[in-house]
Amino acid sequence: MSIMDIEICAVSGYEEVGKNMTAVRINDEVIILDMGIDVSILAQQESEEGNIRVLSTQQLIDLGAVPDDNKISEWKSKVKAIVLGHCHLDHISSVQFLAAKYKCQIIGSPYTIEVLRESLHDEKVMLPNKLTKVELDSKIKISNNITVELIRVTHSTMQCAIIALHTPDGVLLYGNDFKFDNNPILGPKTNYQRLKELGDSGKVLSLITESMYAHRPGHTPDEAVAKEMLSKVLLENNFEDKAIFVTMFSSHITRITTAIELGRKIKRKIVILGRSMGKYIESAERAHIAHITEKVQLCKFGNERKNMLREIEANRGKYLVICTGGQGEPGSILDKIVNKALPFNFKDHDAVIFSCSTIPQPINMANRERLEKILLANKVQIFTNIHVSGHGSHDDIKEFITMVKPKHVIPSQGERFKLDIVVKMCEDMGYKFNKTVHIIKNGERLKID
Repeated sequence: MSIMDIEICAVSGYEEVGKNMTAVRINDEVIILDMGIDVSILAQQESEEGNIRVLSTQQLIDLGAVPDDNKISEWKSKVKAIVLGHCHLDHISSVQFLAAKYKCQIIGSPYTIEVLRESLHDEKVMLPNKLTKVELDSKIKISNNITVELIRVTHSTMQCAIIALHTPDGVLLYGNDFKFDNNPILGPKTNYQRLKELGDSGKVLSLITESMYAHRPGHTPDEAVAKEMLSKVLLENNFEDKAIFVTMFSSHITRITTAIELGRKIKRKIVILGRSMGKYIESAERAHIAHITEKVQLCKFGNERKNMLREIEANRGKYLVICTGGQGEPGSILDKIVNKALPFNFKDHDAVIFSCSTIPQPINMANRERLEKILLANKVQIFTNIHVSGHGSHDDIKEFITMVKPKHVIPSQGERFKLDIVVKMCEDMGYKFNKTVHIIKNGERLKID
């Protein structure tokens, strides 16, 4: 017999990729899961209009850059904790805009909190909220009725968690984002044992699962596959006297360490350019995840970046550059180079290796296409999709559901056709649409019994 009144509000991230935010009300207490931004909208706004900090939070909400937390305005005084699944911008970067209105602590893994703290420092934001580090595979008691557990899972950045909310009625699981990498290069595997324990207990009330690549058949390849792809490009091509730029997500610490290892094999000095990469790397070192800065030249800011690029221009065969720009995003290192905001000129047969995918949003795809056209016009060798995803494919999502045996499944983070694929998958597994598998739109609520 149910003794708790449980309601989930899909604040944001249930009709698109990114801008993740969910609120769960358990009787008269609320837990917020993630506070992300729409990275592409924010980048476009900063490129066209300058500093977004001149805009009010409501203006950012109206732009679509920040989740509309007005949808839970009557829950404001009930919020007991903000829990962050991992450190990607589409999961944590609205904390600077929204968190201060909630009188509660912010919880995350040590690395997630380090990245958040560094981001807040960069933006000169002082929050009243306490930042609480919780080790993966451990719990923190929020109240008599709620305990939060962070369950270790692999993804494309470090110390990611499936969030478990334990209540007297059972467990609510939040699985944005995940992959099941059984051969991780850096860090441990997913805690399958704990997920299976929860599933076998029969106490999992609901599972919120990402759906980004539900349409892709099979399982997402392990990160070791990406290492082999990058190795093939760097070790089997002749780049003598040519510049080599490898671009990837700033937060992909494993991929960065791989590029460093391979760059040293071809006897190149490794240069990492950009404030964003510096933030993630230094946070990883403080969290004792990786030792990177001792192996590279890290140039985060204006003049040191410019001076380094002039040195690379003069001695292009000596260096391998790791930088941002894989989305063609405005303000990234590659974008600034091709638009002459930084002093480096690509020449015939220089190489740009895209060790990343394009986030599936129209603005990202347009930016990336524009960048590639400029590079090709300069006769640059381009290597694309030297990458494996950090997101589960169709069979991974099915495995997740099978493992934890939730009473209710709620797909999120995907366009409608991807959510529909998860629904069909669940129906094939015996779930009933609108009864035990649910599509909820941004702002809508769902009672869990």
